[in-house]
Formats: sequence, C-alpha cells, structure tokens
Amino acid sequence: MTDVIFDKGIRFDIVKKEETIWCGALGYAADLTAEPDIEGLLARYQALISAEKRELVSPDWSGCLSIGYWPGGDVPRGIMFMQQVAAEEQDKRYDLYKTPASLYIRVHYDSAEIPEKLLGKEQCGVFELYGPIHELAEKNGYEALSPVSYEFEYYGSKSCYAYCAVKKKTA
Repeated sequence: MTDVIFDKGIRFDIVKKEETIWCGALGYAADLTAEPDIEGLLARYQALISAEKRELVSPDWSGCLSIGYWPGGDVPRGIMFMQQVAAEEQDKRYDLYKTPASLYIRVHYDSAEIPEKLLGKEQCGVFELYGPIHELAEKNGYEALSPVSYEFEYYGSKSCYAYCAVKKKTA
C-alpha cells in the first residue's frame, strides 16, 4: 500500500511496513530529557562493520533509528545505527531491535528542493525532515505511534529517506 500526499510541492508517501528487525548499535538516554551517546553509538557501530550481519534485507542501505522522540517524554530516547535483517541470530556484539508493523510517512531527500521548500534552507540533516513529516501527519489525520514512537533515516548509495511511524487518529 502506498498513498501519496503533496505538501508545498513535495511528495510524501504513506507506506505500510511489516514488523522489521534492525541489527546494529543501540543505546538509550539516562533519563527523559537527555540524549543517548550518539557519537559513541556511531563509533561502536562503525567498529563492527567487519562483523557479518546474517540475512541482510537491503545490503546497500543503512540508517539511524530514533526511538521515543515524537512526541517524547514518556520513555528515555533511544538511537540505533542499523541495517535491516531477516534473522534474529546475529553476532552477539550487535544489538537487535524490532519495530512493529505500522504505517509510515516518508519523504525522499533527493534534491535541494526538499530542504528549500520544507525548511527554507539550502541543505539539512535527514533527521530535520521529521518536523515537516509530523506537521503533515497532524494536518492529515495521523499521529505518532504510542507508547513508543519510531523515526528513521535510511541511506542508500545515492539516495536517502526520512520515515516516521504513524497511525490514524481516533475520533
């Protein structure tokens, strides 16, 4: 299922993703207001690059999963640098995390037009696109999953996407 919404001349896709297994380096903040050790997690993930990941789903794609940021406040925030796998049996140095089946709103960051139209600037970090996705979701009858929300940046060799998990608002 893929539905499309256009906002400010930019295409946003609403896609359904099944439960997904992520393999990588995961860490949480110490409390509800702090950030995880993002630099330390990235360094740990990069140090593991040579360790095999079994049954990679998309070998050329990797990303960063944000856990509990939107709307935030109920659970410590988590970050995971990761790749998608189909097998739960992995090298013990890796962390595994499953995201539930959900709808996601995504935007393809494929040109300078994206940050210009959505954020009013020449370039941006992919995570900065979560704000415009949240706004679009709210305007179109969606809200964050609860009690834990999920967002992820997904990078290929020539492309990247920002995804936010959503559900239809209940009346």
